[in-house]
Amino acid sequence: MEEGLSCIIVDDESSARRVLRTLCDEYCPNVSIIGEADSATSAHKLIQKLNPDFIFLDIRMPVLDGFQLLEMFDEVHFKIIFTTAFDQYAVQAFKFSALDYLLKPIDIDELIDAVQKVLKSKGVKDGPERISTLKSNMYRELPEKIALPTSDGFIFIQPSSIIRCEAYGNYTKVFQQGDDRAVLIVHTLKHFESLLENSGFFRVHKSHLVNLKQVKRFIKGKPTKLVLSNGSEVEVSIRKKDLLIEKLMI
Repeated sequence: MEEGLSCIIVDDESSARRVLRTLCDEYCPNVSIIGEADSATSAHKLIQKLNPDFIFLDIRMPVLDGFQLLEMFDEVHFKIIFTTAFDQYAVQAFKFSALDYLLKPIDIDELIDAVQKVLKSKGVKDGPERISTLKSNMYRELPEKIALPTSDGFIFIQPSSIIRCEAYGNYTKVFQQGDDRAVLIVHTLKHFESLLENSGFFRVHKSHLVNLKQVKRFIKGKPTKLVLSNGSEVEVSIRKKDLLIEKLMI
């Protein structure tokens, strides 16, 4: 029998709470909704009283928002699935912070997937730095800091400090300024390409994503190569060569 999860829904809109409860009842039988709250203040009291495994948390609420609710706790002992109707910058902020979220209107498959992630990580808290990263990036076009999952937790880095990323199977090696060692991240290079495409990064080869601001030399030849700020050389694929030259000349 699959282990269950207790949950509280926090949203100022009664219709949104009703939809989430209905969807969980029908599609997430391992979730038990033990309470609902329509404000940060009432949610704080209810969470302290019922101690849920996780909460669905709407960010935009009157008087006090979802972030201010989290600030009421000395330590967050529960997992969080954020719910939001925000625009693309907010979606990017969630990706940069590596936190779970659901866009309204709620997609059933995404709901099931988010709940399964909570189930798999039961007992592991969403650290304050990940929440801080989300908050700092929420209203920014470009991320100030990103959270990257490693085999034993997360690292938090500024995208501008990344020199290059290299594919390593289903993982990615990340090379940063001031560090000769690569950090192995539990994401594919394709994920990094999507995450950093608006931050001055370009995939020059199937195995390499580079920070264009870290490029020091462009070497013609077969193969064409780039020399980066740390002295490393990266091969450029033939089909990416012309577009790369165009981007470097901008």
